[in-house]
Amino acid sequence: MIDRRELLEKARERKLSLGMVEKDYVLGWLLFGFSKTNLIFKGGTGLSKIFFPKVWRLSEDLDFSFGGEFEKIEIEKILKVVEEKSGIVLKLKSRYENPEYLQLKIQYKALLGKNWIKVDVTREKVLEKPLIKSISKDYSDYPDFKIKVMCLEEIIAEKIRALIERKKSRDYYDIWKTLSLKINRKLIAKLLSRKCKIKGVKLNMEEIFPENLKEILEPYWKRELSRLVYPVPDLNRVIRELKFRLNFLSN
Repeated sequence: MIDRRELLEKARERKLSLGMVEKDYVLGWLLFGFSKTNLIFKGGTGLSKIFFPKVWRLSEDLDFSFGGEFEKIEIEKILKVVEEKSGIVLKLKSRYENPEYLQLKIQYKALLGKNWIKVDVTREKVLEKPLIKSISKDYSDYPDFKIKVMCLEEIIAEKIRALIERKKSRDYYDIWKTLSLKINRKLIAKLLSRKCKIKGVKLNMEEIFPENLKEILEPYWKRELSRLVYPVPDLNRVIRELKFRLNFLSN
């Protein structure tokens, strides 16, 4: 396990709280454990740990896709391996599942005391061939390992679909940020169309940008994002620029 000094240095570097940085540290170690399975890593933490390390917002949970039976995920074995390698004390606090979804809540005890992390696993099929990528060694004691991860364009497609299904600040932030980069927009549009059909969701810009979107997001914008990134971008600017950046979906 890293020492408190390294944790403090990372917190100062990111201008974020010690607790948030410690959670980010534990997430990386849990990824080491899950790298031994056939789960496919995805979501916002995939952006920060794989595709844009050190410059992306931090995250608080882990998201995976998995085509097998949930009972074959040997979570206790995974936690034991991570605990032995890292020195972080881990305990499965709750497990909920239905045929299409598994949610785990894992308690950890590291440098600052006890906290917990949520792990979500969905049954939905991954459309593009997963990549095998190394995790960024953001902390000095991270081992060298690789993990299966959803390709960047498919992560973004899922995130855009999420804007239709829910209204979360971090989703709007992630899409705004990723669409400022050079990425394959044709592939994103193709994957988004397929993913919307899978869930029976209609791609509708009015659903992504309802008239009261600012009122929906404003109470949570700074409160949620200030824990994960510094500085927090202006909400009005994000909405305005995101509308422009999503124009490619209308072509």
